[in-house]
Amino acid sequence: MNTPSDPHSPYTVYKSDLSYFSGKLEAYLRYKQIPHQPQDMDIKSANNIVENTGFKKVPAVKTADNKWLFDTTPMLQWFDQRYPQGSIYPEDQALRFIALLLEDYGDEWLWRPAMWWRWMPRASRWAVGWRIGAETIHPLLGRPLGWYFGKRQLKEWLWDDGVTKENVADVRDMLFREFEFLEPLFEQQPFILGSHPSAADFGYFASMFRHFGNDPESAEVVRRHGPNTYEWLARLWNAKASKLGEQQTWAWPEADYWKPILERIAQDYLPYLHENALAFTNNQKRFNHAGKTFRFNNTKTTDYRVYCREILQQEFADLSEGDKARINTLFEPVGGLDALHADGILTSGMKDNFKLPRDPSKHKKHKQTLAQLMFGQPRN
Repeated sequence: MNTPSDPHSPYTVYKSDLSYFSGKLEAYLRYKQIPHQPQDMDIKSANNIVENTGFKKVPAVKTADNKWLFDTTPMLQWFDQRYPQGSIYPEDQALRFIALLLEDYGDEWLWRPAMWWRWMPRASRWAVGWRIGAETIHPLLGRPLGWYFGKRQLKEWLWDDGVTKENVADVRDMLFREFEFLEPLFEQQPFILGSHPSAADFGYFASMFRHFGNDPESAEVVRRHGPNTYEWLARLWNAKASKLGEQQTWAWPEADYWKPILERIAQDYLPYLHENALAFTNNQKRFNHAGKTFRFNNTKTTDYRVYCREILQQEFADLSEGDKARINTLFEPVGGLDALHADGILTSGMKDNFKLPRDPSKHKKHKQTLAQLMFGQPRN
């Protein structure tokens, strides 16, 4: 589905085959058949990304006219406006909001269990750490750097972020809880909201593909406990909008198997976003989260997740009263959406950071800090 009139095409996509969000973007570009040239992350490309975006993160996209795209959620929306065939955003605005909410949940809430299943099992930690060290620094340093990187990730994303001996099993089992929803759903339909992929699919795909579906320990878990989910991973990776056709059939999420995920969003994830936003507003670097299912004490406050909540609040506010009522009716049996609205919009100050595309000629070049150079940059 090449669009000759696209002045930004072809695209150079800086990515890593181990990256949570690279998999999300690659699957979308494959689905839309958008012309692009993949470029594996290395030291040189990392420096290039930082200079032009300010973030040492993949994926990042350089356009043919030397502009830059980053952060997958706004990137997918940007691309979808230019390649509308097979849009991943339903025309039904209430369902579009559900898709965006599920995308955000998949991106952010499944991050912890993805980190657990990659870095806690020794076989996975050694295999993935070795590969990261060898590919990003030097092949001869792969083993020692892999050992260091694994230890660092465990500390950064688990032990220093609210995971303890008391809740570590709950974090592990977050993967199995997703199967309660995904397995019966994929018995009924090929994609999360119906006949075609939506933003919800790509949000879930980030963790389910690169981490759960491919890492040594978790891949076998998915094959045995989530075979329908495993099949969906291959189906989405191989999906093409041109083959699926223009007629999209969407399904409102009212079947019984939706209850576990809607309840988790209402009573775990949205309260977490609210507590994080309150802590950020009060200049607290850490806070205690107590949801219905999970408790994370002394977890890190992240400005990016304040931004995530802010965007969801704005999306909901832009809906018609009828669409708001439909969504409220959907969530009412599982506790409602009070946590999304509590204390109003608590601003992140980050909205302007994600306006795409970024034109480096209009911005000061960024230089890596010493911490970025030595340790990379955290996801959020």
